[in-house]
Amino acid sequence: MTLRNNDRGALLLLLAASALMLLLGLGSRELWGAETRWANIALQMMQSGDYFDPYLKGDPYYDKPLLSYWLITATAWLTGSLDHWSLRLSSVVSAWLSVWLVYLLGEQLFRKGTGLIAGWMLATTFYFVFWARVATADILTVCGVLAAVWWYWRGPDDTRFSRYLVFCVLLSLTSLFKGLIGFILPGLVLLPHLLSEGRWKRHLNLRLLGALVIAGAFYMTPFLLSHLYGAPNYGESGLGLVLRENVVRFFQPFDNIGPIYTYLLYLPIYTLPWAPCWIIALWVAAKNWKHIEPDTRWLIQGLGLLMLFFTASGSRRSYYVLPLVPFAQLLGAWWITRRMAARNAESPFGGRGLKIGFAVTTVLLLGILGVLYPWTNSGGGAIRFGETVRLQASQRAPLSQWHFVMVEVDNKVPMYLQTGGEPFYYVPETRDFPRDGDAAAMFEWLERTSGKHWDPKRTIFVAQYRTGEPVPLSRLGQDHQVITTTPTRGEQVFHGREDQSVAYLPQGS
Repeated sequence: MTLRNNDRGALLLLLAASALMLLLGLGSRELWGAETRWANIALQMMQSGDYFDPYLKGDPYYDKPLLSYWLITATAWLTGSLDHWSLRLSSVVSAWLSVWLVYLLGEQLFRKGTGLIAGWMLATTFYFVFWARVATADILTVCGVLAAVWWYWRGPDDTRFSRYLVFCVLLSLTSLFKGLIGFILPGLVLLPHLLSEGRWKRHLNLRLLGALVIAGAFYMTPFLLSHLYGAPNYGESGLGLVLRENVVRFFQPFDNIGPIYTYLLYLPIYTLPWAPCWIIALWVAAKNWKHIEPDTRWLIQGLGLLMLFFTASGSRRSYYVLPLVPFAQLLGAWWITRRMAARNAESPFGGRGLKIGFAVTTVLLLGILGVLYPWTNSGGGAIRFGETVRLQASQRAPLSQWHFVMVEVDNKVPMYLQTGGEPFYYVPETRDFPRDGDAAAMFEWLERTSGKHWDPKRTIFVAQYRTGEPVPLSRLGQDHQVITTTPTRGEQVFHGREDQSVAYLPQGS
């Protein structure tokens, strides 16, 4: 697709605004929700040098394929540290590429200007930008699905081996982020187009089979490396978890069980503020079904199959609906450009009202996610706590010389990022460690259970607890410096902090 100068300028503005919304204040918000798992696993990989066996709090945890963790560790290697910024950067880049891919799809399949409008709609969708700034595999999956669909539409009737190979490798790559939905979701989206006019018949050939075999080998490579080079006593199978997470959970869910109407409720919410556009588009398309463009019918049918698939799964959570969001916004953009064409609007961007709408939502997102969230997280909290612990420790000895003992209390264990030392030693609350925190008893217990010597002058104990509850290991405060979490600005203004952290540094070291 060749862009004229004004089209190129409009695209660059979209991509620049998207980058600003995604990056502003990215490293200033504390870890949230599932981010702690990705941070914990990536940290233990970097500390131990074992990149094939994911551990969570010291225990085997092969919940997701390895690629999303590898992206984080690679980013940390490039930036020089594992921090909030490097944790989230792979999700941000994926979201930015997703905006670009939606633009390309819209411009390729529909009227001129549809892709630009769809790109702005996606880039200014609150929950899309919110999850794009979270260190999980969900936005990576969205990007992979869009990349596979875009590649298919570059030549839907092309049967060359190279075309098949790139498409199938994209499916494998996407599946290595979160699971086999990387194969399933693009297939469902494209199925209506493949079935129309018997198109699937021309793609049923040995070249496709060969590409699938190569892509299958590509998909299996991380699992094979994990088997060959991982710890022999690891105790969990990556492929076993694939079966459990993608097949067993679909038919016999064991967690995340939501009502059957979950996605009917959350798709409109997750496409705000532009949800009315795709809802109206559905109504308009239904009224004019026989007369609308074939590509529009494909888009609606593909979106419908995605909705049916997620609804059929017994395991349902609100953010599972994220892969539907770009296609819903594409549909909304189709209706807008159709309406503009009927009114003989000249601007390919969408008219003055739409420009104002995109400008306002951009400013709001920048203000909320880029300024307000970082401000409410500043002045204290886990980020400042971690900085204080590292600063106090480094003033006495290089961080690489310190040993960290992370003690779990009430199923909570704090997560602090890279120190340069050896792997953190995790103490689950199920263990029989001295609960009162007597220093001599703690070190005697550590040496007895871990089988190694612990230097009392180079060991830091860290624990997390709820506000108002007794401080864990409090007797360590008799001969250790005590560092606790201070409230962030947001907590000072709105409410107290629910989770507190405490660190005990040896005095006089």
